Amino acid sequence: MAPILAPAVAATGRRRDLHPKPIFDEPSLRSFLTGHGAKPVHMGRIWKHVTSQLRLGCPPSDVSLVDVPGLPNGLGVALAANFTVLTSQVVQRHVSELDGTMKLLIRLQDGSEVEAVVIHHSGEAEHPEQRQADRCGERDTLCVSSQVGCRLGCRFCATGTMGLLGNLWAGEIQEQLIHARTQKGHSDSVCNVVFMGMGEPLENYEAVASAIRGLVDPMRFGLAPSSVTVSTVGSSPHHMQRLLEELPKIRLAVSLHAPNQSLREELVPAAKAIPIDKLLAIVDDHAKKGEAKRLRTVMVSYVLLKGVNDSLDHARELSALLSDRPVIVNLIPYNPFEGNIYGYEEPSPATVDEFLQVLAESNIRVFERRHHGRDIAAACGQLAKLGTSATGLETDIENGGCTLNKDLVRKKSPKWSGSSPRGEMWRSVLLLGAMGGLVALGAFSLRRWRR
Repeated sequence: MAPILAPAVAATGRRRDLHPKPIFDEPSLRSFLTGHGAKPVHMGRIWKHVTSQLRLGCPPSDVSLVDVPGLPNGLGVALAANFTVLTSQVVQRHVSELDGTMKLLIRLQDGSEVEAVVIHHSGEAEHPEQRQADRCGERDTLCVSSQVGCRLGCRFCATGTMGLLGNLWAGEIQEQLIHARTQKGHSDSVCNVVFMGMGEPLENYEAVASAIRGLVDPMRFGLAPSSVTVSTVGSSPHHMQRLLEELPKIRLAVSLHAPNQSLREELVPAAKAIPIDKLLAIVDDHAKKGEAKRLRTVMVSYVLLKGVNDSLDHARELSALLSDRPVIVNLIPYNPFEGNIYGYEEPSPATVDEFLQVLAESNIRVFERRHHGRDIAAACGQLAKLGTSATGLETDIENGGCTLNKDLVRKKSPKWSGSSPRGEMWRSVLLLGAMGGLVALGAFSLRRWRR
């Protein structure tokens, strides 16, 4: 397909300067080494030194950058003066008594705050391509934020009510994994990362792409590319194409939320940047580039809003749009949150079931999300706290921290069912995508914690 040209002007948040800088921020470290007449090869030595100390259980604050082996004389001292292992700190931690979901409020160096959420999974097989499978066993998925707030203003998402306050550095994104593993007792069980937290990842493309390279770099965190998922509404088609070209082995999730362009633009104003047919053309093009003649699969998120996009006609329209495409659909029943001015409501279970049935009868792989961490406001999209209810729980919705509900699979084709490797792949993909909502959660909680 023909490439989509980049927009003339990219939206950015306020510039955020950091000192000291994050040691895992590759652009900053590369610039530092060049400025000191040192070769970039030293980056690998520095990262290997830091990660080996972290794996031994050394607190990040105790990792010395002065003593990195193999550095030129005097460089270690300069390195320690300009960089640190962590520029951010966890200021609040909540753990769900229901399912062990952990929500972290992270304060950045400049006082900005974001959230990360850790979801525990057990008893589900890993995708065969995820090489950490044997190493992880029972595993955790980390949902990371890429921006402070979000400019896109999706009408059902609390994070969008914050506006865009700033972009995270690549190093700050990677630090969320360090925080998660530290909170889990320096455990490598945190081996999946999903970009479904605060912000639209592709609106902060350079930092997100750099962070992903760090996450999969054997010298840093060594995750399998297939264990990293990026969720996007497609507001930047150029960056979407670029991401899939530069990092083709990561997983993609598309937030669709409507079966036609006019309704999608109403719910997701940023959808004006790309028609649905062109968005799905990118998905199709990505799918064709799978290995061993296997199509890559994309997860499609669809928030169900009562009386807005949840009718049987909408289901049939969505089925026609997605049939014969390599997608798996996550249906997310809307969870109301205080402060939403549009009066959206959650559809009834019967409506959700009927919608799901229409898709399944069209041989589309489809699941309904269930929520993780609802007792700590860590479920479906609560990352923009707008107020405190009597129970202290607020819900939003863009992405859903939810578990796979296998009982809702209405029609399984034999090649996708059972315990086959491909069937297990779908379960892993869904669990990854489910993480997302946990993070919109954070925007909600952020404001509560600030009070």
